[in-house]
Amino acid sequence: MEQISNNQIIKLGVVVDNLEEAFQYYVELFKLDPAKMRAPKPRSPESESSQAAPAPEGGNTPFVWHRGEYRKARCRTAIIPLEPIYLELIEPYDEASPWTEFREKHGPGIHFMTFHIDGFEEHIQLMESKGMPAFFKQEKGKERYAYFDSASKLGTTIEFKEIDKK
Repeated sequence: MEQISNNQIIKLGVVVDNLEEAFQYYVELFKLDPAKMRAPKPRSPESESSQAAPAPEGGNTPFVWHRGEYRKARCRTAIIPLEPIYLELIEPYDEASPWTEFREKHGPGIHFMTFHIDGFEEHIQLMESKGMPAFFKQEKGKERYAYFDSASKLGTTIEFKEIDKK
């Protein structure tokens, strides 16, 4: 593989300090219908647990891998549809995650841009061959995500998203 299989950006990931507040600003600014968006869920005591995540056992076992460790990398999100792409607003928990790292280093802002791809492992190898290794991978059953250490070369983090076609 010599190039990314798709050159259409589908999503921008935006780290925010307060999810509800940012969500409301987007609703008002663009006169969006909140019923057509995935709105933020309130925090609950159960969601505050920060136990380590188990390593995957193979197949489509859900997992999160961040900087060499399997863990829970949690955040709260809201989806803002702005055609032809969408924004994912992300409020990170105060624990190790790519979103917390970004917020601590840069404050709120655009963290990554996402491309749908086919061939997850091949794309990981491509990016590594270009000097941009993966530092975050997540499996969610039929969906896989990876963030790459691309900011120093491209000005932003690249995220690949693959969805099983079955």
